[in-house]
Amino acid sequence: MNIESSDRLATVLQDFDYNVEADDFILYEVDRLIEEDRASFEDEDFRRTIDEGIRNHIEELIEIRAQIAMLLRSSVSGLDRETARIAKRTIHALEDAEFPLHNVSLIVRSYTSYLFRRLDESRDDSALEQEAVRLIERWHNGEILREQMTRLLKAIGGPAVAPLADLLFQSGEDRTGAETAIDTLGAIDRSTSARILAHAIVEPLLDEDLELKAYAASRAQWPLQRHYILHELSSHEHEDLPFRWYQLLVECDELSAVDLILGELLVHGEDTAYHEDLKALLELMRNSRDPEVEAKIVSVINGDETPPLAKQLLEESIATFAPAPVTDENPWTRAAHLGELNRKYVTAAKHYDAGRSAEALRALDSILAADPQYPFAVGLKRLVKT
Repeated sequence: MNIESSDRLATVLQDFDYNVEADDFILYEVDRLIEEDRASFEDEDFRRTIDEGIRNHIEELIEIRAQIAMLLRSSVSGLDRETARIAKRTIHALEDAEFPLHNVSLIVRSYTSYLFRRLDESRDDSALEQEAVRLIERWHNGEILREQMTRLLKAIGGPAVAPLADLLFQSGEDRTGAETAIDTLGAIDRSTSARILAHAIVEPLLDEDLELKAYAASRAQWPLQRHYILHELSSHEHEDLPFRWYQLLVECDELSAVDLILGELLVHGEDTAYHEDLKALLELMRNSRDPEVEAKIVSVINGDETPPLAKQLLEESIATFAPAPVTDENPWTRAAHLGELNRKYVTAAKHYDAGRSAEALRALDSILAADPQYPFAVGLKRLVKT
């Protein structure tokens, strides 16, 4: 790639806002790696974190993909030939919703620069955090009532999460402290509080009733903790399989939940130490609304690379398998619908790029008749008409 052309194109996206919240897990991980002097693409964890961020904040968000694509389309006419060539290649990658973006250099460069800028812009909330610490201390000392403390902590919001995490994890036999922390964290609708609750439900810290309370609070905050959970699961570096996390994925209709459970089976199926955990996870799949759940199980059973013990566990499970009823409207049918719209859109975009504006407009109108808000079609139709 021509470096000068790449630099010129990067200026088009230099102020683009990827809408990453200040307490997002990906931003938290990047900050940690910077502190450890590991913010380099030569570092495996840093590259993995950036790749996950691109998947979470761009690939899966069609609105963001469309905004970037239309911004580049609007700028092409003012670019030199080589820069325009790179821009068009990036546009085509963005507009094909199935195309992975973690190796598209402009996206990697723009997104990474944005994260660094976002961290520089982050405000210092240490004063509010210390105020939250003082409120908890005053409650412990009997100076204020529980209701007053929780009301004030909720008003503080995100900066109160770390002190509440300390209250939760250091409560020991203090059930009132643990329950107070769970209730208050559940009322703070932030990524950080969701991560604390997600951590709490997979650690042997709480009595069963408090664990269920924390699980209910965590489920109510879905998908704020999704990035964190998927990141932690991706490494398979766990001594015990986190049942509650998979329960959360299944019950919240995470599209990849069944695939992730089957992935655990393939990784750990030959180790009998994991078999009880794996059996529990396989039972969870009965509650999945994934319409392909049985087909996915059969595919793994018939897979040449499936270990014998893993295959045996699956065969025992499927012998009595009765999947949950699947309704016509669910996240999987929605994803399939969007996939079909995207294929039609790619065709419309090809018409436009070839100068066949009338054909492009007819194709776009067909898409918008099915989904009036489809971001790519809305954006390109605006360009066609200018």
